[in-house]
Amino acid sequence: MTLKLIILICFAVLPFIFSLEGEFVFDDSEAVVKNKDVTSESWTDVFFNDFWGTNIQSNLSHKSYRPLTVLSYRLNYVLSGRTLSAYHFKITNLFSHVVCCLLVWEVFQTILSHEKKPSSSQDETAHQQLSNQPSRSKKLWKDTAYLATLLFAVHPVHVEAVCGVVGRADLLAAETFFQAFLCYYKSTTSHKYKHFYLFTTVLLAGIAMLFKENGVTVLGFCLVYELTIMFWRKRNENRSTSMLRLDHVHHSIESVFRIICLSVGIAALLYARWLVMGRTRPEFKPTDNPAAFSYSPFTKVATFNFIYFLNLLLLIWPQWLCYDWSMGCVQLIERVTDSRIIFIYAMHLYGLFLLESVWSGRKKTDRAVVLAVSLIVIPFLPASNLFFPVGFVIAERILYISSAGYCLLLAIGFNRLLFRRTKVVRSIGMFMFIFLLLIYATRSWHRSQDWQTEHGLFISGLSVCPLNAKVHYNVAKAADANNQVDWALYEYKEAIRLYPKYYQAMNNLANLLKNLKKYEEAEMYLRSAVTHREDFPAAWMNLGILLATTRRFEESEAAYKTAISYRQKYPDCYYNLGNLYLEMSKTEDAIKSWFQAINLNPKHVLAWTNLMALMDNTGQIDRALKVIPKVLTELPDAPSINFAIANMYGKINRYEEAEAYFLRAIELFGFDVKAIHYANLGVLYHRWKKYAAAEEMYKNALKVDPSFKTARRNLENLQKYLNK
Repeated sequence: MTLKLIILICFAVLPFIFSLEGEFVFDDSEAVVKNKDVTSESWTDVFFNDFWGTNIQSNLSHKSYRPLTVLSYRLNYVLSGRTLSAYHFKITNLFSHVVCCLLVWEVFQTILSHEKKPSSSQDETAHQQLSNQPSRSKKLWKDTAYLATLLFAVHPVHVEAVCGVVGRADLLAAETFFQAFLCYYKSTTSHKYKHFYLFTTVLLAGIAMLFKENGVTVLGFCLVYELTIMFWRKRNENRSTSMLRLDHVHHSIESVFRIICLSVGIAALLYARWLVMGRTRPEFKPTDNPAAFSYSPFTKVATFNFIYFLNLLLLIWPQWLCYDWSMGCVQLIERVTDSRIIFIYAMHLYGLFLLESVWSGRKKTDRAVVLAVSLIVIPFLPASNLFFPVGFVIAERILYISSAGYCLLLAIGFNRLLFRRTKVVRSIGMFMFIFLLLIYATRSWHRSQDWQTEHGLFISGLSVCPLNAKVHYNVAKAADANNQVDWALYEYKEAIRLYPKYYQAMNNLANLLKNLKKYEEAEMYLRSAVTHREDFPAAWMNLGILLATTRRFEESEAAYKTAISYRQKYPDCYYNLGNLYLEMSKTEDAIKSWFQAINLNPKHVLAWTNLMALMDNTGQIDRALKVIPKVLTELPDAPSINFAIANMYGKINRYEEAEAYFLRAIELFGFDVKAIHYANLGVLYHRWKKYAAAEEMYKNALKVDPSFKTARRNLENLQKYLNK
């Protein structure tokens, strides 16, 4: 048993361990890095906001209410010394996956075992009637549960959930899902505490839903489990004695009671979830889930069914894995002649064959097959678009719980093939199963490397979804971040070609072109972006920056004000508007704009720096001195702020204070220190008549920039003075 446990943990850890040194990638940025609920001082805000930090009842919210998952992120943040350490977040995910594997092992043993501990001789007789399993196969059943768990531990479809920090929602929901089922199993076997276990099952289902919405589906799985108990008991009733039939009636009454409790629990939890959402459904875009927005019933049904097939394919042969399946990755099925319909027919034919086999068969594994299929289907229902449209096409992490059913079904299939076969056949079968394990483990290891960095992850999507405009957009962002300008330009344009209304890509492409001083082309893309989405404040602001660069100040001012009209709390736009007013020599308007930026974002370094520099240059020293305490409270370690304060103190001959801030600024600048920082300190020492220190600072400035004429001239003047 100990050896089995060690092997299972190794299988669960090794394929994913290479991602631990990776960074926050893809959705991690919005859900963790930029989510104020993770880093704020409040521990209660998470219960009023969605998974991404937006108020849950807002029209802008995706309605993904997962407060317990966000609390786990916050706990990581606190335990990491209030830093966002990707390593600590990722190792927590990996630990959660190991726990899930252990729970899955217990669940599989529970499903495969029809043996119950009898509490009386009467129950013993009933148990013997209900047991479908000969004693000589007990070991084989145990091996089936273990092999299925090993398969679950290494399945490549889990990489997204384990290696992406956002996937923790699925891991924690799965943990609670399996715990709830085990608790329900005890409610069906315990006599003394059965009601306690039943209540705890519903409670755990509610907790699972607070980790991720699909956690509540455990109650549906428990319902199926209960119905299989009743059905198989009914099948054996004709072979029972009259005393046992009375016992069957008693058990049936208990089953009905449990079914009622589960049904009420489902209704209550779903209603509570509806209330939390503000009685409104989330609003998604056609690009998120194109089939849901189709006007053709045929297209909707056919495309959704093909998506179901693709999800099954990912479970069976997870070769084609992609972090994002939206925006053209799965094209709509709009014609009856579309060849992909063949796969839909094949999927449904297999489903009908499986149902017929279970219904009419007498095999010992029939009940386990039903439960395995239910474990695939039921947790997937919230993502199926059957009850409401979802905001994605395919999401691999959604399959985390469903993959457990697939692994169990596959292991049962091997059990059927190998049962009562010769030793040679069993050896060949086990070799094939181990070979499959190694293939899955190798694929998981390879895929986990893609999840180490955004660059690797985004590029991996090109081979799977070459028609996905969002994949090209993300590749362009990664290329731009790595200064691969030509590649970034190509990928942005490819994204726009695939989706001509891609206004975010137009905005980013325009910024890149502006940096390359291709102003005319950049303006064309920005105006196209605001045409496709008029209320796009970022594009309006960037258009304002471009127009200011080309000296069209009035048009620039109008663009900035349009951006602010769509986003009133827009500190960056107020900052840029202040820069525009400075260019237009409207100094007081510039100061007002920067103050507005600071009021919206007290830690806006650039606004503070420009504000203090302008006050300094226009002789408003007294006014500037009044804001110094506030800026130091907000940004005590900002080098540009310390440098600006030093310059002001130097001008009013407060030499000691100026020196302290100059030295502090130089220390904070570190490798980014510039010649002017040393030169200004040299001027301070020069005026303070500390000539040796001044000479040293001028020389330091010239070491940084030998062509800095002001420092060279000041040094020459100082040396002439000293040589007199």
